[in-house]
Amino acid sequence: MSLPVATSPSAAAGAAPPSLVVGIDFGTHASGFAFRKHGSAAAGAGPVRVSTHDRWPDQPTPDAKTRTALLYQGTRVVAWGWTAWKRWSELPASERQRQSYSYLENFKLLLEDGAEADVDTVCPLPAGVTRVQAVADYLAEMRAYIREHLRRTTGVAMSSDEVLWCLTLPAIWSNAAKARMRDAAHSAGLTVRLDSRSLLLTLEPEAAAVSAVMTAEAAPPGAALRGVDGSTAGAQLRSGDVVLVLDCGGGTADATLHHVRGSGSATRLEEAAIGKGALAGGAHVDAAAWRYVRELLGPSQWDSWSATADPKQMTGLKTKLELAKRAFRGVQAADADRVAAGSFRRLITTAGAQRNDVRLPLPQGLVDRLGAHTLRAVGSAARGSINAQNELVLPAAVAGEQIFDPVVSKVVDLAAEVINDGRRLGNNCNKVLLAGGFARSPYLQSRVRNALPAGIQLLIQSDPGAAVVTGAVLFGGLPSVVSARRSRLGYGVHSALPWSAGDAAHAAKYGFPQQYGAWALGGYFSFVEPGDLVGYDQVVKHPFVPIYRTQTSVPFELYVTPNGSARYVRDPDMRRLAEVELPLPPNWAAQVVGTDYIVEAEMRYGATEITMVASDHRTKDAVAIGVAWAV
Repeated sequence: MSLPVATSPSAAAGAAPPSLVVGIDFGTHASGFAFRKHGSAAAGAGPVRVSTHDRWPDQPTPDAKTRTALLYQGTRVVAWGWTAWKRWSELPASERQRQSYSYLENFKLLLEDGAEADVDTVCPLPAGVTRVQAVADYLAEMRAYIREHLRRTTGVAMSSDEVLWCLTLPAIWSNAAKARMRDAAHSAGLTVRLDSRSLLLTLEPEAAAVSAVMTAEAAPPGAALRGVDGSTAGAQLRSGDVVLVLDCGGGTADATLHHVRGSGSATRLEEAAIGKGALAGGAHVDAAAWRYVRELLGPSQWDSWSATADPKQMTGLKTKLELAKRAFRGVQAADADRVAAGSFRRLITTAGAQRNDVRLPLPQGLVDRLGAHTLRAVGSAARGSINAQNELVLPAAVAGEQIFDPVVSKVVDLAAEVINDGRRLGNNCNKVLLAGGFARSPYLQSRVRNALPAGIQLLIQSDPGAAVVTGAVLFGGLPSVVSARRSRLGYGVHSALPWSAGDAAHAAKYGFPQQYGAWALGGYFSFVEPGDLVGYDQVVKHPFVPIYRTQTSVPFELYVTPNGSARYVRDPDMRRLAEVELPLPPNWAAQVVGTDYIVEAEMRYGATEITMVASDHRTKDAVAIGVAWAV
């Protein structure tokens, strides 16, 4: 237990950039990598070049990502990526069952408790394989592929002591999910130690923003900006812009607001409001589509077919849905009334407007299972029907309302909420950047564009998927490019505080705090409040003293809380993160009057973690512990 007496901020220095930075964008639907090799010349000798990869085994078309898929035989991985998809689709049913094959996709969602609840396309794990092991297995395959690719194409031999791995993840993930990702990366061989600094967990929307602001300086692939209407006028991010990054992936949507400061190599991003997120991604659209199709065709017929369907027919149907999803534009209104600046507009769906119906060719096995009578009787022109070519035709209005809108509306509401939060802080958004694989959806683009207040420009990068992983590499080489973040929670330490009348009233009502002389025991001393803007490598220091002359050490317990007015460590929503204990010299009490033996605690706010250091300047002793930024 300790007692605070003053405040003293300072700053810390940065570290030298790593010699090789490898970024992995591990996505719900697809994953990719990029890398940057630092030469012997000093940084800044020319534009930074990041290399991406778009030639994957068994891919149907060149793309910056391969499929996030695994094919197991028992507990052994026999294929990954597009190869897993291809082999699974070609396996006869008898061989699949006899040889104990299991196909996995969407398993990233399992890392966050509850994230898979609305996505019924998450495949069950094989017996003996945990969620962390499945992710580790995929990352291990990716690591081996990257290693061979670098050796073959560049002559670079990866060694663990020189590689910085930048692994992307959703901004809204909990600390538990982030810890599982770190565990999986360690098991996959990306790090030698679980707490290794050679792994940097990088937030996906921040990575997209970094790639966008460093376009002119670094010319990263896939990061060229344009308006969603194709225009390039005013599309670059410049100093003074306040940009909302709306990262829409397979499983999540994240919204972060950034103030652009400076230009060229001196460009920095400063968080302009606390970011937020939602479980609203492309996988949720897929799940809604299959639920609707199942209900339309008949649950019993659909279930009996899908349970025994030839994988080639099922994967073919999923491919058709993916193509339809990427092309869907909704019911296009001929005109939409503008409203006053600062308010949000809704997409207007006018009767008789140009239609963009969704057409899904039904596999022959499903057609046979339904039978001619059911095919003719299914649905209606208003809800969806089957035409003479055995295509399931869903009217655009129905597809929008039943399949896309439940997800897209969450994304639109998320954008509005963060933009309004920024406005209340005096940070008025003037540009929105769409990122992530789902950002390619014309319908999503249309809904977001029509919802934005007048005067806000909607931008997209030439390849949103490649831009995220490229930004991860750039961030790994220069983490200070994100110069300041808004703290989601308050951080502080367990401390005795001066006793007050408020403490007496609180103790009478709740039974704490306990009084010890002039002090209230069990207090909370804040270093950072929720919503505070915290600079990269910022150091906040405070001096403390022991409270008892018999103490042999001073423990510092680190707590987090969403409550900006918290005063006690027993307050609701208070969470203990870590503890360090600073030993005191045997004769410390003889050196001071009372307990005025001053020690110091400081918190250093890095790119992705906070380091708490307790030190005694008389003895030069110091103890430290690092924790990830809490959410």
